[in-house]
Amino acid sequence: MRLGGKTILQGLDLAVTGSGLIAIMGPTGIGKTTLLRVIAGLICPNAGRRRCQARIATIFQDARLLPWQSALDNAAFGLRAGGMSAALARQHASALLERLGLSPEDQVKRPHALSGGMRQRAAIARALAVEPDLLLMDEPFSGLDINLRADLQNLVRGIVDQRKLAAILVTHDPVEAVTLSDRVIVLGGRPAKKLADLPVSPRPRDSADAYAIAADLMRRPEVAAAYNRFGT
Repeated sequence: MRLGGKTILQGLDLAVTGSGLIAIMGPTGIGKTTLLRVIAGLICPNAGRRRCQARIATIFQDARLLPWQSALDNAAFGLRAGGMSAALARQHASALLERLGLSPEDQVKRPHALSGGMRQRAAIARALAVEPDLLLMDEPFSGLDINLRADLQNLVRGIVDQRKLAAILVTHDPVEAVTLSDRVIVLGGRPAKKLADLPVSPRPRDSADAYAIAADLMRRPEVAAAYNRFGT
């Protein structure tokens, strides 16, 4: 994949099959978001191929809500675009928003009247409402306070498990990666390639366990080399 005259990704193979969550890590600017955009079909690679038959939904770091619509109508947007009636789309979206902790009173508010956490709940609901087979997430929890972040992480991971989705999470946070994922992929190099593809097993039982597993991950030679050479 070339952007701005530079090769960003090269010789990178990634297969996603079945259910579970994959975390993609790597230094800032290495090409994680570019890879996610290729997977989503938003950009086409200059060489190689993308093969995907899944229904895809994406959650971005920025909620990207339509400012003239309520949180409820934003969450129902994908359902309406797919042909569902307005009443039924709102019914499905409202139930999902409540599960994500957004009250009926807040659902009727427009984005400017919502907190950052509320806006991100609406964005998560919009993605999950269309019942994707593959959920792509580009640092969706990074701008949230620590308690809200943990709540939404647990909710999203629970829905991934319940629905048996395949999910890919781009993150800078090794603790988030090992807490949420079944597999961690580390990118490094210029252009970026896959340096490590590691299972997370067993998954952390608590926060202390997560920090210990994350520390072990960052000490692995191939992971440490990527971050020490290019920075964080």
